[in-house]
Amino acid sequence: MLLPRLPDVSLTRLPPLQDVGQAVRRDVRALWSGIDALGLHDLPAANEPIFAPRLERVMQRGWQPPLGWISLAAAAALLAGLGFAQIQVQRHLAPTVRLEPQRARPSTRKQKKLPRPHPPERTDYSRGT
Repeated sequence: MLLPRLPDVSLTRLPPLQDVGQAVRRDVRALWSGIDALGLHDLPAANEPIFAPRLERVMQRGWQPPLGWISLAAAAALLAGLGFAQIQVQRHLAPTVRLEPQRARPSTRKQKKLPRPHPPERTDYSRGT
């Protein structure tokens, strides 16, 4: 969103300051009435103690993990154990492979016969004749 440059804004288009103040006051009143309607003021603050009977009983006996978590952990441990046992049985029953020395594979390319370099023949000049 582009804002108009200040010289382009005409002062006749700006609302009077008292109207802006009234609109802000009206909006703040509406905001506070909405918060009051939610009933958040009945809740205790974060630094205030909570006196809920059910919560107090839970706090006295201490925290215990829910039963669903315990059964989930037990099922996961059981499945992990069964999977590990299955891997061990498969390794035990699998035939052992004897290692034999590998033989060299024959080459599929035809070997090129490189010409042997012949010593250069001596010329009459090099023979001294």
